[in-house]
Amino acid sequence: MKFFIIIVFCLYSVSSYSAENNFFTKGKTLFDQKKITESKIEFERSIVSDPKHVNSYIYLSKIFAESKKQDEEKKNLITALLLNSKNEEALYLMSLLNIKEGDYKSLEKNYAVLKLNCSKFCDQLDDLNKSICLLYTSPSPRDSWASR
Repeated sequence: MKFFIIIVFCLYSVSSYSAENNFFTKGKTLFDQKKITESKIEFERSIVSDPKHVNSYIYLSKIFAESKKQDEEKKNLITALLLNSKNEEALYLMSLLNIKEGDYKSLEKNYAVLKLNCSKFCDQLDDLNKSICLLYTSPSPRDSWASR
């Protein structure tokens, strides 16, 4: 009897994990097809299935960025970074948002963490650094960013 209960529990765990992956995968496919409303629903379903699914929060932030809902974009990026503080995509997107908001203190922190941990987003560091340099008008802050 114990063996049967263990098997049922394992099968349930595998099926619920698979369903969560299906929500995210379906959401990403819909997002890539520019079906934003439908993809948003799938990412939300993914989060209901697994509240720690970092990529679902990142894609929700992209959806809110496209629809100019900056507060919602930021909330989802903050959640993604709370779940994984070294997630490169979330750090990069948050840095771009920091630039838009003029939040230079957070920008500097996020940029530093991204620079230390980059493996996928290293190419974007140069573009990000150029954007940061454009924010400053005096030569001294530009020099400090360029030297990093």
